Amino acid sequence: MRPHGLEAKTGIVGSWNGDAYGVADGNLLVGWSTGGKFGAPNDPLWAVHDVRTGKLRASMICAHDVADSDEARDYPVITSPDGRYLAAGPVVFDLKRGKGTCLEGDGDRKTIALAAIRDDGTAYGAVLGKPAASGSEAVVAELDLATGTGEPKVLDAGVRVPYLTSIKGSGLFLDRDDDANVRVSLRRER
Repeated sequence: MRPHGLEAKTGIVGSWNGDAYGVADGNLLVGWSTGGKFGAPNDPLWAVHDVRTGKLRASMICAHDVADSDEARDYPVITSPDGRYLAAGPVVFDLKRGKGTCLEGDGDRKTIALAAIRDDGTAYGAVLGKPAASGSEAVVAELDLATGTGEPKVLDAGVRVPYLTSIKGSGLFLDRDDDANVRVSLRRER
C-alpha cells in the first residue's frame, strides 16, 4: 500500500511511515513522510487509497503537516456527493483525474480549509491565518476544483457556507440565531 519510492521507516529513530488521517466513501486518506536528511522534515506526501484493495487512487506533495495516528485531526474528511472529490482541510483530491490540489498557505497565500464540495467541483471553505478583528466573521472562499488549480474567489462578508451538499446541488446550512439556538436550513438548487 505504501506509495512507490517511500521508505517503510522514517526519521532518526526509524518510526513506521504512514499515518491514516481518515476514511470517507470507501477511500483512506494517508499522510506519508517523504524523509529528509538526518530526520529533517520535508513536505509530506498525501495519498488516497481504496479501502478494499489498498490501491493508490491519487497522491501529491503538500506542506500540511501529518498528525500522528493517535493525535486528533484538524479537519474532517469530506467528499462531494458523487465521491469524485475528497478533502481534509487544505488537502484536496479529484479522484476522477487522480490529481491533488494543495491549499496550504505559503509566503504568498493563506491556507484555505474546505468545508463542503459539490459534484460539479465547486467547493466552499474558510480562509485561515488572517487576523480577524474582534467580532468579525471568517473570510469565506469559493473554489472551482474542476479546473485543477483551485483558484479561490473570496465571497462577500456574511455569506454562509453549506455544511453538506446534495447530488442535485442543494445545500444544508447550520447556523445560530440571535439567541444561540441552532438553525438548520435547506436551500434547493434553482
